[in-house]
Amino acid sequence: MLREYDNDAKALIMLSCLQSYNARKKAYESTDKPSKLYKDYADADKIIKECEKRGIGILTILDKEYPEKLANIYDPPYVIYFKGNLSLINRPRKIAVVGTRKMTVYGKNILANFIPKFVESGLVIVSGLARGVDSVGHRLCLDLGGDTIAVVANGLDICYPPENLSLEEEIVSRGLVISEYPLGSKSLQYHFPERNRIISALSDGVFIPEAGEKSGSLITADYALEQGRELFVVPGSIFSTASKGCNAKIRELQATCVLTPEDVTDALGVYSQDSPARYVQLNLEQQSVMELLKDGSKHFYDLIVGAGMSTGQLSSILTELEIMGLIRKIQGNFYEIVPTL
Repeated sequence: MLREYDNDAKALIMLSCLQSYNARKKAYESTDKPSKLYKDYADADKIIKECEKRGIGILTILDKEYPEKLANIYDPPYVIYFKGNLSLINRPRKIAVVGTRKMTVYGKNILANFIPKFVESGLVIVSGLARGVDSVGHRLCLDLGGDTIAVVANGLDICYPPENLSLEEEIVSRGLVISEYPLGSKSLQYHFPERNRIISALSDGVFIPEAGEKSGSLITADYALEQGRELFVVPGSIFSTASKGCNAKIRELQATCVLTPEDVTDALGVYSQDSPARYVQLNLEQQSVMELLKDGSKHFYDLIVGAGMSTGQLSSILTELEIMGLIRKIQGNFYEIVPTL
Protein backbone atom coordinates (compact mmCIF):
# COMPACT_ATOMS: atom_id res chain seq x y z
CA MET A 1 0.00 0.00 0.00
CA LEU A 2 1.42 3.36 -1.05
CA ARG A 3 1.74 6.06 1.55
CA GLU A 4 -0.27 9.26 1.36
CA TYR A 5 1.61 12.50 2.04
CA ASP A 6 -0.02 15.60 3.53
CA ASN A 7 1.02 19.10 2.51
CA ASP A 8 3.48 19.45 5.38
CA ALA A 9 5.32 16.32 4.21
CA LYS A 10 5.22 17.51 0.61
CA ALA A 11 6.65 20.88 1.67
CA LEU A 12 9.54 19.14 3.41
CA ILE A 13 10.18 17.04 0.30
CA MET A 14 10.38 20.22 -1.77
CA LEU A 15 12.60 21.75 0.90
CA SER A 16 15.03 18.83 0.53
CA CYS A 17 15.69 19.97 -3.04
CA LEU A 18 17.22 23.28 -1.92
CA GLN A 19 20.92 23.13 -2.70
CA SER A 20 22.43 24.07 0.67
CA TYR A 21 21.63 22.83 4.15
CA ASN A 22 21.67 26.42 5.44
CA ALA A 23 18.94 27.34 2.97
CA ARG A 24 16.86 24.34 4.05
CA LYS A 25 17.36 25.18 7.72
CA LYS A 26 16.50 28.86 7.24
CA ALA A 27 13.29 28.02 5.39
CA TYR A 28 12.27 25.35 7.91
CA GLU A 29 12.78 27.62 10.89
CA SER A 30 10.98 30.56 9.26
CA THR A 31 7.55 29.04 9.83
CA ASP A 32 5.63 27.00 12.37
CA LYS A 33 4.03 24.90 9.63
CA PRO A 34 5.98 23.67 6.57
CA SER A 35 2.91 23.75 4.34
CA LYS A 36 2.92 27.56 4.60
CA LEU A 37 6.15 27.62 2.60
CA TYR A 38 4.53 26.58 -0.69
CA LYS A 39 1.20 26.94 -2.45
CA ASP A 40 1.78 24.43 -5.25
CA TYR A 41 2.91 20.86 -4.57
CA ALA A 42 3.21 19.60 -8.13
CA ASP A 43 7.01 19.23 -7.79
CA ALA A 44 6.60 17.18 -4.62
CA ASP A 45 4.05 14.94 -6.33
CA LYS A 46 6.53 14.27 -9.14
CA ILE A 47 9.28 13.36 -6.67
CA ILE A 48 6.95 11.06 -4.73
CA LYS A 49 5.80 9.33 -7.91
CA GLU A 50 9.38 8.80 -9.13
CA CYS A 51 10.51 7.48 -5.74
CA GLU A 52 7.61 5.03 -5.61
CA LYS A 53 8.53 3.87 -9.12
CA ARG A 54 12.08 3.16 -7.96
CA GLY A 55 11.12 1.52 -4.67
CA ILE A 56 12.43 4.42 -2.60
CA GLY A 57 10.65 5.41 0.60
CA ILE A 58 10.48 8.89 2.09
CA LEU A 59 10.61 9.66 5.81
CA THR A 60 10.16 13.20 7.16
CA ILE A 61 11.11 14.68 10.50
CA LEU A 62 7.38 14.91 11.28
CA ASP A 63 6.87 11.13 11.02
CA LYS A 64 6.67 9.02 14.16
CA GLU A 65 9.25 6.58 12.71
CA TYR A 66 11.85 9.35 12.43
CA PRO A 67 14.69 8.42 14.82
CA GLU A 68 14.78 10.50 18.01
CA LYS A 69 18.58 10.45 18.06
CA LEU A 70 18.64 12.19 14.71
CA ALA A 71 15.84 14.64 15.50
CA ASN A 72 17.66 15.88 18.60
CA ILE A 73 20.88 17.05 16.92
CA TYR A 74 21.45 20.69 16.03
CA ASP A 75 21.02 20.18 12.27
CA PRO A 76 18.80 17.15 11.54
CA PRO A 77 17.86 16.27 7.95
CA TYR A 78 14.21 17.16 7.38
CA VAL A 79 13.75 14.33 4.89
CA ILE A 80 15.35 10.90 4.62
CA TYR A 81 15.10 8.92 1.40
CA PHE A 82 15.57 5.20 1.97
CA LYS A 83 15.76 1.75 0.40
CA GLY A 84 15.66 -1.44 2.42
CA ASN A 85 14.62 -2.29 5.96
CA LEU A 86 13.61 0.98 7.63
CA SER A 87 13.17 -0.70 11.03
CA LEU A 88 16.98 -0.74 11.36
CA ILE A 89 17.01 3.03 11.71
CA ASN A 90 15.45 2.76 15.16
CA ARG A 91 17.23 -0.42 16.22
CA PRO A 92 18.94 0.14 19.59
CA ARG A 93 22.71 -0.18 19.75
CA LYS A 94 24.48 0.97 16.62
CA ILE A 95 28.18 1.57 16.00
CA ALA A 96 29.55 3.78 13.23
CA VAL A 97 32.61 2.29 11.53
CA VAL A 98 34.51 4.88 9.49
CA GLY A 99 38.08 5.62 8.49
CA THR A 100 40.61 6.04 5.74
CA ARG A 101 39.84 5.28 2.12
CA LYS A 102 43.40 3.97 1.71
CA MET A 103 43.56 1.11 4.18
CA THR A 104 46.78 -0.64 5.05
CA VAL A 105 47.10 -4.31 6.01
CA TYR A 106 47.06 -3.11 9.62
CA GLY A 107 43.65 -1.49 9.14
CA LYS A 108 42.24 -4.58 7.45
CA ASN A 109 43.45 -6.75 10.31
CA ILE A 110 41.79 -4.45 12.84
CA LEU A 111 38.45 -4.72 11.06
CA ALA A 112 38.86 -8.48 10.69
CA ASN A 113 39.17 -8.71 14.48
CA PHE A 114 36.66 -6.07 15.59
CA ILE A 115 33.72 -6.41 13.16
CA PRO A 116 32.95 -10.08 14.07
CA LYS A 117 32.69 -9.11 17.73
CA PHE A 118 30.45 -6.15 16.90
CA VAL A 119 28.14 -8.35 14.83
CA GLU A 120 28.19 -11.12 17.43
CA SER A 121 27.12 -8.55 20.03
CA GLY A 122 24.15 -7.47 17.91
CA LEU A 123 25.47 -4.03 16.98
CA VAL A 124 24.16 -2.52 13.75
CA ILE A 125 27.11 -1.29 11.65
CA VAL A 126 26.59 2.24 10.29
CA SER A 127 28.92 3.61 7.64
CA GLY A 128 29.11 5.66 4.45
CA LEU A 129 29.67 3.15 1.62
CA ALA A 130 32.93 4.94 0.72
CA ARG A 131 36.08 3.19 -0.42
CA GLY A 132 38.34 1.69 2.22
CA VAL A 133 37.15 1.24 5.81
CA ASP A 134 33.47 1.93 4.98
CA SER A 135 33.23 -0.68 2.23
CA VAL A 136 35.18 -3.33 4.11
CA GLY A 137 33.09 -2.72 7.23
CA HIS A 138 29.82 -3.14 5.32
CA ARG A 139 31.16 -6.21 3.49
CA LEU A 140 32.36 -7.99 6.62
CA CYS A 141 29.11 -7.25 8.41
CA LEU A 142 27.04 -8.75 5.59
CA ASP A 143 29.30 -11.80 5.30
CA LEU A 144 28.86 -12.41 9.03
CA GLY A 145 25.07 -12.17 8.79
CA GLY A 146 24.92 -8.82 10.57
CA ASP A 147 22.80 -5.72 10.01
CA THR A 148 24.19 -2.61 8.38
CA ILE A 149 23.07 0.89 7.40
CA ALA A 150 24.76 2.86 4.62
CA VAL A 151 24.39 6.65 4.68
CA VAL A 152 25.28 8.01 1.26
CA ALA A 153 26.12 11.51 0.00
CA ASN A 154 24.02 11.42 -3.17
CA GLY A 155 20.54 10.62 -4.44
CA LEU A 156 19.50 6.98 -4.20
CA ASP A 157 19.28 6.69 -7.99
CA ILE A 158 23.08 7.08 -8.11
CA CYS A 159 25.77 4.80 -6.69
CA TYR A 160 29.05 6.31 -5.54
CA PRO A 161 31.66 5.02 -5.80
CA PRO A 162 30.32 3.14 -8.83
CA GLU A 163 32.30 -0.03 -8.07
CA ASN A 164 30.17 -0.45 -4.93
CA LEU A 165 26.94 -1.00 -6.88
CA SER A 166 26.69 -4.71 -6.06
CA LEU A 167 27.55 -4.00 -2.42
CA GLU A 168 24.86 -1.31 -2.24
CA GLU A 169 22.31 -3.63 -3.81
CA GLU A 170 23.13 -6.30 -1.23
CA ILE A 171 22.76 -3.78 1.59
CA VAL A 172 19.36 -2.77 0.19
CA SER A 173 18.24 -6.41 0.16
CA ARG A 174 19.54 -7.19 3.66
CA GLY A 175 19.97 -3.84 5.38
CA LEU A 176 19.21 -0.16 4.80
CA VAL A 177 20.57 2.61 2.56
CA ILE A 178 19.57 6.21 3.34
CA SER A 179 20.26 9.73 2.08
CA GLU A 180 19.01 13.23 2.77
CA TYR A 181 19.50 14.13 -0.89
CA PRO A 182 16.73 13.84 -3.53
CA LEU A 183 16.96 11.86 -6.74
CA GLY A 184 19.54 13.12 -9.19
CA SER A 185 21.82 14.58 -6.52
CA LYS A 186 25.48 13.87 -7.26
CA SER A 187 28.13 13.29 -4.59
CA LEU A 188 29.31 16.88 -4.31
CA GLN A 189 32.32 17.62 -2.12
CA TYR A 190 30.35 19.36 0.63
CA HIS A 191 27.81 16.53 0.78
CA PHE A 192 30.31 14.24 2.51
CA PRO A 193 30.77 16.27 5.71
CA GLU A 194 27.01 16.89 5.78
CA ARG A 195 26.45 13.14 5.45
CA ASN A 196 28.91 12.43 8.28
CA ARG A 197 26.74 14.16 10.90
CA ILE A 198 23.99 11.62 10.16
CA ILE A 199 26.34 8.65 10.53
CA SER A 200 27.42 9.76 14.00
CA ALA A 201 23.95 10.88 15.09
CA LEU A 202 22.35 7.52 14.33
CA SER A 203 25.01 5.68 16.33
CA ASP A 204 25.81 5.16 19.99
CA GLY A 205 29.50 5.42 19.22
CA VAL A 206 31.96 5.97 16.39
CA PHE A 207 34.80 3.49 15.82
CA ILE A 208 37.83 4.50 13.74
CA PRO A 209 40.36 1.72 13.05
CA GLU A 210 42.66 3.79 10.85
CA ALA A 211 42.56 7.43 9.74
CA GLY A 212 45.09 9.78 8.22
CA GLU A 213 45.74 13.36 9.28
CA LYS A 214 43.19 14.77 6.83
CA SER A 215 40.75 11.85 6.73
CA GLY A 216 37.09 12.77 6.32
CA SER A 217 36.34 10.34 9.14
CA LEU A 218 37.80 12.88 11.56
CA ILE A 219 34.85 15.11 10.67
CA THR A 220 32.60 12.27 11.79
CA ALA A 221 34.69 12.06 14.96
CA ASP A 222 34.16 15.77 15.64
CA TYR A 223 30.42 15.39 15.08
CA ALA A 224 30.40 12.45 17.50
CA LEU A 225 31.99 14.59 20.22
CA GLU A 226 29.61 17.46 19.49
CA GLN A 227 26.60 15.14 19.64
CA GLY A 228 27.69 13.42 22.84
CA ARG A 229 28.55 10.09 21.24
CA GLU A 230 31.37 7.77 22.31
CA LEU A 231 34.48 7.99 20.14
CA PHE A 232 36.72 4.92 19.91
CA VAL A 233 40.01 4.91 18.01
CA VAL A 234 42.75 2.35 17.54
CA PRO A 235 46.34 3.60 17.92
CA GLY A 236 48.80 2.99 15.12
CA SER A 237 52.50 3.31 14.42
CA ILE A 238 53.90 6.81 14.85
CA PHE A 239 55.58 6.27 11.46
CA SER A 240 52.32 5.42 9.64
CA THR A 241 50.58 8.28 7.84
CA ALA A 242 47.42 6.15 7.82
CA SER A 243 47.22 6.35 11.64
CA LYS A 244 48.12 10.01 12.18
CA GLY A 245 44.50 11.03 12.64
CA CYS A 246 43.79 8.32 15.20
CA ASN A 247 46.97 9.03 17.14
CA ALA A 248 46.16 12.74 17.20
CA LYS A 249 42.71 12.12 18.73
CA ILE A 250 44.35 9.99 21.45
CA ARG A 251 47.06 12.59 22.10
CA GLU A 252 44.42 15.33 22.38
CA LEU A 253 42.42 13.18 24.86
CA GLN A 254 39.37 13.40 22.61
CA ALA A 255 38.81 9.68 22.18
CA THR A 256 38.91 6.37 24.00
CA CYS A 257 41.96 4.37 22.95
CA VAL A 258 40.82 0.80 22.24
CA LEU A 259 42.98 -2.29 21.84
CA THR A 260 40.36 -5.06 21.74
CA PRO A 261 36.76 -5.33 20.49
CA GLU A 262 35.64 -5.78 24.10
CA ASP A 263 36.92 -2.27 24.88
CA VAL A 264 34.13 -1.04 22.59
CA THR A 265 31.34 -3.49 23.36
CA ASP A 266 31.85 -3.24 27.13
CA ALA A 267 31.74 0.55 26.96
CA LEU A 268 28.47 0.37 25.04
CA GLY A 269 27.05 -2.26 27.36
CA VAL A 270 26.50 -4.90 24.70
CA TYR A 271 27.47 -8.54 24.90
CA SER A 272 27.77 -11.54 22.58
CA GLN A 273 24.68 -13.19 21.22
CA ASP A 274 24.76 -16.92 20.54
CA SER A 275 23.52 -16.88 16.98
CA PRO A 276 24.94 -19.45 14.54
CA ALA A 277 23.66 -17.37 11.63
CA ARG A 278 26.33 -14.80 12.39
CA TYR A 279 29.29 -16.92 11.26
CA VAL A 280 30.85 -16.69 7.81
CA GLN A 281 29.62 -19.30 5.35
CA LEU A 282 32.37 -20.41 2.96
CA ASN A 283 31.93 -22.23 -0.33
CA LEU A 284 33.96 -25.36 -1.12
CA GLU A 285 36.75 -23.52 -2.95
CA GLN A 286 37.15 -21.01 -0.12
CA GLN A 287 37.19 -23.81 2.45
CA SER A 288 39.91 -25.68 0.57
CA VAL A 289 42.18 -22.63 0.56
CA MET A 290 41.56 -22.01 4.27
CA GLU A 291 42.47 -25.63 5.00
CA LEU A 292 45.79 -25.21 3.19
CA LEU A 293 46.60 -22.14 5.28
CA LYS A 294 45.78 -23.69 8.67
CA ASP A 295 49.35 -24.99 9.05
CA GLY A 296 50.91 -21.59 8.35
CA SER A 297 51.65 -19.18 5.51
CA LYS A 298 51.84 -20.51 1.94
CA HIS A 299 53.25 -19.08 -1.26
CA PHE A 300 50.78 -18.32 -4.06
CA TYR A 301 52.19 -21.09 -6.26
CA ASP A 302 52.07 -23.63 -3.43
CA LEU A 303 48.38 -22.79 -3.07
CA ILE A 304 47.86 -23.35 -6.80
CA VAL A 305 49.32 -26.83 -6.50
CA GLY A 306 47.56 -27.66 -3.25
CA ALA A 307 44.15 -26.40 -4.29
CA GLY A 308 44.38 -27.62 -7.89
CA MET A 309 43.10 -24.29 -9.23
CA SER A 310 44.07 -22.05 -12.11
CA THR A 311 45.93 -18.81 -11.41
CA GLY A 312 42.83 -16.73 -12.15
CA GLN A 313 40.53 -18.89 -10.03
CA LEU A 314 42.88 -18.84 -7.04
CA SER A 315 43.41 -15.07 -7.32
CA SER A 316 39.65 -14.58 -7.18
CA ILE A 317 39.26 -16.85 -4.13
CA LEU A 318 42.13 -15.14 -2.30
CA THR A 319 40.60 -11.72 -2.97
CA GLU A 320 37.26 -12.88 -1.59
CA LEU A 321 38.88 -14.24 1.57
CA GLU A 322 40.88 -11.02 2.01
CA ILE A 323 37.71 -8.94 1.75
CA MET A 324 36.11 -11.15 4.38
CA GLY A 325 39.07 -10.38 6.60
CA LEU A 326 40.00 -14.06 6.96
CA ILE A 327 43.40 -14.02 5.27
CA ARG A 328 46.05 -11.47 4.36
CA LYS A 329 48.86 -11.18 1.83
CA ILE A 330 52.33 -10.81 3.29
CA GLN A 331 55.76 -10.11 1.84
CA GLY A 332 57.00 -12.34 -0.97
CA ASN A 333 53.53 -13.24 -2.35
CA PHE A 334 52.76 -15.39 0.69
CA TYR A 335 49.32 -15.64 2.29
CA GLU A 336 48.30 -16.41 5.86
CA ILE A 337 45.22 -16.55 8.05
CA VAL A 338 44.62 -13.27 9.91
CA PRO A 339 45.54 -13.78 13.57
CA THR A 340 42.82 -13.04 16.11
CA LEU A 341 43.24 -10.91 19.19
